[in-house]
Amino acid sequence: MKALVTGATGFIGSHIAQQLVEQGHEVRAFVRPTSDTTFLRQLEVELVTGDVTRPETLDAACRGVDTVFHTAAVVGNYGTWGHFRDVGVHGTRNTLDAAARNDVARFIHLGSIAVYGTRATGTPVTEDTPFDERPERWNHYVREKVLSEKLLWKAHREGRVQATSLRPSVVLGPRDRNALGRTLFMIRSPLGAIVGSGKSRFPAVVIEDVAAIALKAATSDVAIGRAYNVSGRDPITEEEYLRLVAEAAGLRPLTRRMPMPVVMTTAMLLENAYRLARRKEEPFVTRIAVAIAGGDYVIDCSRAAAELGWEGSSDYADAIRRSVEWYRSSMR
Repeated sequence: MKALVTGATGFIGSHIAQQLVEQGHEVRAFVRPTSDTTFLRQLEVELVTGDVTRPETLDAACRGVDTVFHTAAVVGNYGTWGHFRDVGVHGTRNTLDAAARNDVARFIHLGSIAVYGTRATGTPVTEDTPFDERPERWNHYVREKVLSEKLLWKAHREGRVQATSLRPSVVLGPRDRNALGRTLFMIRSPLGAIVGSGKSRFPAVVIEDVAAIALKAATSDVAIGRAYNVSGRDPITEEEYLRLVAEAAGLRPLTRRMPMPVVMTTAMLLENAYRLARRKEEPFVTRIAVAIAGGDYVIDCSRAAAELGWEGSSDYADAIRRSVEWYRSSMR
Protein backbone atom coordinates (compact mmCIF):
# COMPACT_ATOMS: atom_id res chain seq x y z
CA MET A 1 0.00 0.00 0.00
CA LYS A 2 0.93 3.66 -0.18
CA ALA A 3 0.18 4.90 3.30
CA LEU A 4 -0.01 8.27 4.99
CA VAL A 5 0.69 8.35 8.73
CA THR A 6 -0.43 11.43 10.63
CA GLY A 7 1.25 12.02 13.98
CA ALA A 8 4.17 10.07 12.51
CA THR A 9 6.75 11.46 14.94
CA GLY A 10 4.63 10.40 17.90
CA PHE A 11 4.63 7.18 19.89
CA ILE A 12 2.11 5.07 17.98
CA GLY A 13 2.58 6.79 14.64
CA SER A 14 6.32 6.15 14.53
CA HIS A 15 5.84 2.44 15.22
CA ILE A 16 3.19 2.12 12.52
CA ALA A 17 5.53 3.86 10.06
CA GLN A 18 8.35 1.50 11.08
CA GLN A 19 6.30 -1.66 10.58
CA LEU A 20 4.97 -0.39 7.24
CA VAL A 21 8.53 0.12 6.01
CA GLU A 22 9.63 -3.26 7.35
CA GLN A 23 6.80 -4.93 5.41
CA GLY A 24 7.71 -3.19 2.17
CA HIS A 25 4.96 -0.57 1.97
CA GLU A 26 5.47 2.97 0.72
CA VAL A 27 5.16 5.46 3.58
CA ARG A 28 4.46 9.16 3.66
CA ALA A 29 4.78 10.82 7.06
CA PHE A 30 2.79 13.94 7.89
CA VAL A 31 4.88 16.02 10.31
CA ARG A 32 4.68 19.44 11.86
CA PRO A 33 7.43 21.97 11.01
CA THR A 34 8.77 21.82 14.58
CA SER A 35 8.76 18.02 14.94
CA ASP A 36 11.91 15.97 15.47
CA THR A 37 12.07 13.82 12.33
CA THR A 38 15.39 12.09 13.07
CA PHE A 39 13.87 8.63 13.46
CA LEU A 40 11.68 8.95 10.37
CA ARG A 41 14.65 10.07 8.27
CA GLN A 42 16.43 6.90 9.34
CA LEU A 43 13.46 4.95 7.98
CA GLU A 44 13.82 6.88 4.71
CA VAL A 45 10.12 7.65 4.45
CA GLU A 46 8.69 10.56 2.50
CA LEU A 47 8.11 13.58 4.73
CA VAL A 48 5.30 16.06 4.13
CA THR A 49 5.17 19.09 6.40
CA GLY A 50 1.88 20.44 7.69
CA ASP A 51 -0.54 20.41 10.57
CA VAL A 52 -3.91 18.70 11.00
CA THR A 53 -5.28 22.00 12.29
CA ARG A 54 -4.45 23.59 8.92
CA PRO A 55 -6.73 21.93 6.33
CA GLU A 56 -4.89 23.47 3.39
CA THR A 57 -1.76 21.42 4.22
CA LEU A 58 -3.50 18.04 4.13
CA ASP A 59 -4.34 17.72 0.44
CA ALA A 60 -0.73 17.32 -0.64
CA ALA A 61 -0.29 14.68 2.07
CA CYS A 62 -3.35 12.66 0.97
CA ARG A 63 -2.82 12.91 -2.78
CA GLY A 64 -1.97 9.54 -4.31
CA VAL A 65 -2.41 7.66 -1.03
CA ASP A 66 -4.67 4.63 -0.63
CA THR A 67 -4.60 4.30 3.20
CA VAL A 68 -4.47 6.85 6.01
CA PHE A 69 -3.33 5.86 9.50
CA HIS A 70 -4.60 8.73 11.62
CA THR A 71 -2.74 8.87 14.93
CA ALA A 72 -2.47 12.64 15.45
CA ALA A 73 -4.24 13.71 18.66
CA VAL A 74 -3.68 15.32 22.02
CA VAL A 75 -2.50 12.76 24.57
CA GLY A 76 -3.09 13.19 28.28
CA ASN A 77 -5.47 15.44 30.14
CA TYR A 78 -3.67 18.67 30.79
CA GLY A 79 -4.51 21.70 28.72
CA THR A 80 -7.54 23.60 27.53
CA TRP A 81 -10.53 22.07 25.84
CA GLY A 82 -9.82 24.37 22.91
CA HIS A 83 -6.49 22.64 22.30
CA PHE A 84 -8.00 19.14 22.53
CA ARG A 85 -10.87 20.21 20.23
CA ASP A 86 -8.67 21.87 17.62
CA VAL A 87 -6.13 19.04 17.31
CA GLY A 88 -8.12 15.93 18.22
CA VAL A 89 -11.59 16.75 16.91
CA HIS A 90 -11.19 19.38 14.21
CA GLY A 91 -7.90 17.77 13.17
CA THR A 92 -9.69 14.46 12.63
CA ARG A 93 -12.43 16.17 10.62
CA ASN A 94 -9.83 17.97 8.50
CA THR A 95 -7.97 14.71 7.81
CA LEU A 96 -11.19 12.87 6.92
CA ASP A 97 -12.19 15.68 4.56
CA ALA A 98 -8.81 15.65 2.81
CA ALA A 99 -8.87 11.86 2.52
CA ALA A 100 -12.34 11.99 0.95
CA ARG A 101 -11.39 14.77 -1.46
CA ASN A 102 -8.41 12.77 -2.64
CA ASP A 103 -10.22 9.42 -2.97
CA VAL A 104 -8.28 7.68 -0.21
CA ALA A 105 -9.88 4.25 0.14
CA ARG A 106 -9.09 3.22 3.71
CA PHE A 107 -8.96 5.27 6.91
CA ILE A 108 -7.52 3.61 10.03
CA HIS A 109 -8.32 5.72 13.07
CA LEU A 110 -6.30 5.30 16.26
CA GLY A 111 -8.79 5.99 19.01
CA SER A 112 -8.76 4.78 22.60
CA ILE A 113 -10.65 2.70 25.13
CA ALA A 114 -11.26 6.14 26.66
CA VAL A 115 -14.38 6.37 24.49
CA TYR A 116 -16.04 4.14 27.09
CA GLY A 117 -15.11 6.58 29.87
CA THR A 118 -12.86 6.22 32.89
CA ARG A 119 -15.27 4.77 35.43
CA ALA A 120 -14.34 1.10 34.99
CA THR A 121 -15.77 -1.27 37.61
CA GLY A 122 -14.63 -4.68 36.39
CA THR A 123 -17.47 -5.21 33.91
CA PRO A 124 -16.11 -6.50 30.57
CA VAL A 125 -15.93 -3.78 27.92
CA THR A 126 -16.74 -4.78 24.35
CA GLU A 127 -16.86 -2.71 21.18
CA ASP A 128 -20.63 -2.46 21.67
CA THR A 129 -20.27 -0.80 25.07
CA PRO A 130 -21.83 2.69 24.74
CA PHE A 131 -19.59 5.73 24.48
CA ASP A 132 -19.32 7.98 27.52
CA GLU A 133 -21.50 10.83 26.28
CA ARG A 134 -21.18 12.77 29.53
CA PRO A 135 -17.57 12.67 30.71
CA GLU A 136 -16.47 14.71 33.70
CA ARG A 137 -16.12 18.40 32.94
CA TRP A 138 -12.34 18.17 33.27
CA ASN A 139 -12.04 15.03 31.14
CA HIS A 140 -11.08 16.57 27.82
CA TYR A 141 -9.32 13.41 26.64
CA VAL A 142 -12.47 11.27 26.75
CA ARG A 143 -14.50 14.04 25.11
CA GLU A 144 -11.89 14.38 22.34
CA LYS A 145 -11.87 10.64 21.63
CA VAL A 146 -15.66 10.31 21.59
CA LEU A 147 -16.23 13.28 19.29
CA SER A 148 -13.42 12.37 16.89
CA GLU A 149 -14.69 8.81 16.52
CA LYS A 150 -18.21 10.06 15.88
CA LEU A 151 -16.82 12.09 12.99
CA LEU A 152 -15.12 8.95 11.68
CA TRP A 153 -18.34 6.93 11.62
CA LYS A 154 -20.30 9.79 10.07
CA ALA A 155 -17.82 9.93 7.18
CA HIS A 156 -18.02 6.15 6.85
CA ARG A 157 -21.84 6.11 6.74
CA GLU A 158 -21.78 8.81 4.08
CA GLY A 159 -19.47 6.64 1.95
CA ARG A 160 -16.67 9.19 2.02
CA VAL A 161 -14.09 6.77 3.50
CA GLN A 162 -13.91 3.10 4.44
CA ALA A 163 -13.24 3.40 8.15
CA THR A 164 -11.80 1.22 10.89
CA SER A 165 -11.36 2.32 14.49
CA LEU A 166 -8.75 0.85 16.80
CA ARG A 167 -9.18 1.46 20.53
CA PRO A 168 -5.94 0.73 22.39
CA SER A 169 -5.59 0.66 26.14
CA VAL A 170 -2.49 2.17 27.82
CA VAL A 171 0.36 1.56 25.38
CA LEU A 172 3.77 0.39 26.64
CA GLY A 173 7.09 0.47 24.84
CA PRO A 174 9.94 2.62 23.51
CA ARG A 175 9.35 6.16 22.22
CA ASP A 176 6.72 6.89 24.88
CA ARG A 177 7.36 10.55 25.69
CA ASN A 178 4.27 11.01 27.83
CA ALA A 179 3.16 8.43 30.39
CA LEU A 180 6.51 6.87 31.31
CA GLY A 181 8.19 10.10 32.34
CA ARG A 182 5.31 11.03 34.62
CA THR A 183 5.26 7.52 36.12
CA LEU A 184 8.99 7.68 36.90
CA PHE A 185 8.56 11.11 38.48
CA MET A 186 5.72 9.82 40.64
CA ILE A 187 7.73 6.80 41.81
CA ARG A 188 10.59 9.09 42.83
CA SER A 189 8.33 11.70 44.43
CA PRO A 190 7.61 11.78 48.18
CA LEU A 191 3.98 12.32 47.12
CA GLY A 192 3.93 9.17 45.00
CA ALA A 193 1.43 6.50 46.00
CA ILE A 194 -0.47 3.48 44.76
CA VAL A 195 -4.12 4.36 44.16
CA GLY A 196 -6.38 2.34 46.45
CA SER A 197 -5.43 -1.30 46.99
CA GLY A 198 -3.31 -1.52 43.85
CA LYS A 199 -5.13 -4.73 42.89
CA SER A 200 -7.34 -3.18 40.21
CA ARG A 201 -6.69 -4.41 36.69
CA PHE A 202 -4.63 -1.94 34.67
CA PRO A 203 -5.36 -1.91 30.90
CA ALA A 204 -2.09 -2.27 28.97
CA VAL A 205 -0.89 -3.28 25.52
CA VAL A 206 2.58 -3.52 23.93
CA ILE A 207 3.29 -0.92 21.24
CA GLU A 208 4.40 -3.41 18.57
CA ASP A 209 1.07 -5.22 18.96
CA VAL A 210 -0.79 -1.96 18.34
CA ALA A 211 1.14 -1.32 15.14
CA ALA A 212 0.60 -4.93 14.06
CA ILE A 213 -3.19 -4.75 14.32
CA ALA A 214 -3.20 -1.42 12.50
CA LEU A 215 -1.53 -3.08 9.50
CA LYS A 216 -3.79 -6.14 9.76
CA ALA A 217 -6.88 -3.92 9.74
CA ALA A 218 -5.66 -1.92 6.75
CA THR A 219 -5.20 -5.05 4.65
CA SER A 220 -8.42 -6.83 5.64
CA ASP A 221 -11.80 -6.14 4.05
CA VAL A 222 -13.58 -7.56 7.10
CA ALA A 223 -12.23 -4.64 9.14
CA ILE A 224 -14.10 -2.07 7.06
CA GLY A 225 -16.76 -0.45 9.22
CA ARG A 226 -15.54 -2.20 12.35
CA ALA A 227 -14.07 -1.09 15.68
CA TYR A 228 -11.58 -3.18 17.66
CA ASN A 229 -10.50 -3.07 21.27
CA VAL A 230 -6.73 -3.45 21.51
CA SER A 231 -5.36 -4.67 24.83
CA GLY A 232 -2.89 -7.23 26.16
CA ARG A 233 -3.79 -10.89 26.59
CA ASP A 234 -3.34 -11.23 30.35
CA PRO A 235 -4.32 -8.77 33.09
CA ILE A 236 -1.79 -6.80 35.07
CA THR A 237 -2.58 -4.90 38.25
CA GLU A 238 -1.75 -1.27 38.94
CA GLU A 239 0.69 -2.39 41.65
CA GLU A 240 2.45 -4.80 39.26
CA TYR A 241 2.74 -2.14 36.58
CA LEU A 242 4.34 0.35 38.98
CA ARG A 243 6.69 -2.32 40.31
CA LEU A 244 7.84 -3.25 36.80
CA VAL A 245 8.56 0.40 35.99
CA ALA A 246 10.49 0.85 39.23
CA GLU A 247 12.52 -2.32 38.68
CA ALA A 248 13.37 -1.37 35.10
CA ALA A 249 14.59 2.03 36.29
CA GLY A 250 16.47 0.70 39.33
CA LEU A 251 14.15 2.51 41.75
CA ARG A 252 12.56 1.41 44.98
CA PRO A 253 8.97 0.31 44.28
CA LEU A 254 6.13 2.33 45.74
CA THR A 255 4.54 0.83 48.84
CA ARG A 256 2.47 3.76 50.10
CA ARG A 257 -1.24 3.48 49.32
CA MET A 258 -3.75 6.31 49.26
CA PRO A 259 -7.53 6.28 48.74
CA MET A 260 -8.60 7.25 45.26
CA PRO A 261 -10.54 10.38 46.40
CA VAL A 262 -7.41 11.70 48.13
CA VAL A 263 -5.21 11.12 45.07
CA MET A 264 -7.87 12.61 42.79
CA THR A 265 -8.00 15.76 44.93
CA THR A 266 -4.20 15.99 44.89
CA ALA A 267 -4.22 15.69 41.09
CA MET A 268 -6.86 18.41 40.80
CA LEU A 269 -4.82 20.77 42.98
CA LEU A 270 -1.66 20.05 40.96
CA GLU A 271 -3.44 20.71 37.68
CA ASN A 272 -4.82 23.99 39.00
CA ALA A 273 -1.42 25.03 40.34
CA TYR A 274 0.22 24.32 36.98
CA ARG A 275 -2.42 26.38 35.20
CA LEU A 276 -2.00 29.32 37.58
CA ALA A 277 1.76 29.16 37.04
CA ARG A 278 1.14 28.90 33.27
CA ARG A 279 3.29 25.83 33.04
CA LYS A 280 2.96 24.03 29.71
CA GLU A 281 4.16 20.61 30.81
CA GLU A 282 1.74 18.08 32.24
CA PRO A 283 1.75 17.45 36.03
CA PHE A 284 3.15 14.09 37.08
CA VAL A 285 -0.31 13.23 38.42
CA THR A 286 -3.48 14.07 36.50
CA ARG A 287 -7.07 13.17 37.20
CA ILE A 288 -7.40 10.97 34.15
CA ALA A 289 -4.25 9.05 35.13
CA VAL A 290 -5.69 8.52 38.61
CA ALA A 291 -9.01 7.36 37.17
CA ILE A 292 -7.27 4.81 34.95
CA ALA A 293 -4.98 3.60 37.74
CA GLY A 294 -7.83 3.25 40.20
CA GLY A 295 -10.37 1.73 37.83
CA ASP A 296 -10.76 -2.00 37.33
CA TYR A 297 -10.55 -2.59 33.56
CA VAL A 298 -11.55 -5.76 31.72
CA ILE A 299 -11.11 -5.19 27.98
CA ASP A 300 -12.67 -7.78 25.68
CA CYS A 301 -10.57 -8.18 22.50
CA SER A 302 -12.30 -11.30 21.18
CA ARG A 303 -13.51 -9.48 18.06
CA ALA A 304 -9.94 -8.74 16.97
CA ALA A 305 -9.00 -12.37 17.57
CA ALA A 306 -11.97 -13.74 15.62
CA GLU A 307 -11.91 -11.34 12.67
CA LEU A 308 -8.24 -10.40 12.31
CA GLY A 309 -6.43 -13.25 14.01
CA TRP A 310 -4.83 -10.73 16.36
CA GLU A 311 -4.04 -11.32 20.00
CA GLY A 312 -2.07 -9.00 22.23
CA SER A 313 0.93 -10.36 24.07
CA SER A 314 1.48 -9.99 27.79
CA ASP A 315 5.22 -9.31 27.89
CA TYR A 316 4.77 -6.05 29.73
CA ALA A 317 8.08 -6.36 31.61
CA ASP A 318 10.07 -6.41 28.38
CA ALA A 319 8.09 -3.52 26.89
CA ILE A 320 8.61 -1.44 30.03
CA ARG A 321 12.33 -2.29 30.15
CA ARG A 322 12.77 -1.18 26.53
CA SER A 323 10.70 1.93 27.20
CA VAL A 324 12.88 2.94 30.16
CA GLU A 325 16.06 2.31 28.16
CA TRP A 326 14.80 4.47 25.30
CA TYR A 327 13.59 7.20 27.65
CA ARG A 328 16.94 7.42 29.41
CA SER A 329 18.89 7.51 26.18
CA SER A 330 16.63 10.22 24.77
CA MET A 331 17.12 12.37 27.88
CA ARG A 332 20.91 12.46 27.50
